[in-house]
Amino acid sequence: MHSLYVDSTSGLVIGLLDENFKWIEYQDTREKKPSEVIHIEIYNLINKYKLNLREMNFFFSAGPGSYTGMRLGEGIAQVLAWDDKKVFSFLHFDAPRLAGVEKGYWVTNAFKGQVFIYNWDSQSNLAEKSLVNAAEYTIVDPALGYTLADDGKNFVGLKTTKDLIHQSSEKIFSKVFKDKMREAPYYFRTLDEEFK
Repeated sequence: MHSLYVDSTSGLVIGLLDENFKWIEYQDTREKKPSEVIHIEIYNLINKYKLNLREMNFFFSAGPGSYTGMRLGEGIAQVLAWDDKKVFSFLHFDAPRLAGVEKGYWVTNAFKGQVFIYNWDSQSNLAEKSLVNAAEYTIVDPALGYTLADDGKNFVGLKTTKDLIHQSSEKIFSKVFKDKMREAPYYFRTLDEEFK
């Protein structure tokens, strides 16, 4: 069974996976306004391979990322779920762990002058999240670091989870599928904090 992957947390990534979760096609559009193209890009990809939506699985990134981008992807995921499609989702900061990385940290801009940091260590069961002022953040150990996307200035030298998902699709998507993961959208702050 084929699977569609959609990530609108930061730009737009869409891709088509085969039954073994290997990429048939992967598109990082670098689109700044995914809402303007997401529907046609999904349609074009499915139509290109003459696939039937009823015979597919659907994977989404549940964040963190831009509020609007996350709602865009989650809205499509909910419509598919209402139509009894198999919908799965995972968080970007979980991608390294899902790929088998035992220890590290994930960091990205959280907007409003803050940086979001997620640290994990599978051996000690450490998993902690924090928000810090961007001016106070410095890269600790680039070899252990991941970020959402290379923004060219703040997280230089860190690996991106977009690249990791592209390179380790079999490990990540098979684990998400096996565990039937369906993560809720993850915002950096509560909605009251985000919109005050």
